[in-house]
Amino acid sequence: MTARIEQIAAASQQIAASATKVQDSITEIAAVAEQSSASTEEVSASTEQTSASTEQIAASAHELANTAQTLEQLVAKFHLTS
Repeated sequence: MTARIEQIAAASQQIAASATKVQDSITEIAAVAEQSSASTEEVSASTEQTSASTEQIAASAHELANTAQTLEQLVAKFHLTS
């Protein structure tokens, strides 16, 4: 009977050690998931900034094209004579 109790005690210790390892793994996974979430938020913010910059560049290009067209029309009004 004593041998059986010792086996049960040893098995219980192994189960407790395994449970601790599982808990450690869960904690590690949670930390990695949190880091991943933070990285995703940073990428999202960067993408939004890039999008805003792209919109500003497009607006500036449109404005520059309009200015060039106006300048072209003004230059066309001048006739050089020799």
